[in-house]
Amino acid sequence: MLRQVIHRGLKSSFYWLGLFVSRHPVFFLTVPAVLTIIFGSTVLSRFKPETDLEILVAPTHSLAKIERSLANSLFPIDQSKHKLYSDLHTPGRYGRLILLAKSGGNILELAEQVLQVHKKVLDMRVNYKGFNYTFAHLCVLSHRDKRCLLDDIITIFEDIRLAVLSNSTFSKVPVSYPNTTLK
Repeated sequence: MLRQVIHRGLKSSFYWLGLFVSRHPVFFLTVPAVLTIIFGSTVLSRFKPETDLEILVAPTHSLAKIERSLANSLFPIDQSKHKLYSDLHTPGRYGRLILLAKSGGNILELAEQVLQVHKKVLDMRVNYKGFNYTFAHLCVLSHRDKRCLLDDIITIFEDIRLAVLSNSTFSKVPVSYPNTTLK
């Protein structure tokens, strides 16, 4: 019973709406077009497309963004022309090698092994179209002395090794990773 009453009410209201639209076609053809032009040129032109993929994927209050902002505040990335880019998402002509210590070990105590791996990377040769490319051919050069930019950890390990070899410090230099705990 209620269904029939609603059906009859909707049927008669849509009949009168259709009759009204058919008697005033100019109004219903021009007003929507004019409103579209007005809103498209004024209100909707203020919106800009989002170019940052991270904003589209992760919410602003996510733990990953909080940790990244904390890491950037504690360890700022110097992206000048004199330093190697360290951010994962910056484009560049460099590669990454991730070394892990055995379970429970500290990778910073394995400086000699890390330097041996670094030396092997520097000595590596790749033959391409009759030319042997080395690390020096493909590395990012500094603007001051035209030398290859190296990661700061490799530089620290080499300084420690030189200090140990020159006998100006102890044979065991305590190097540790700065750990932090987030709330």
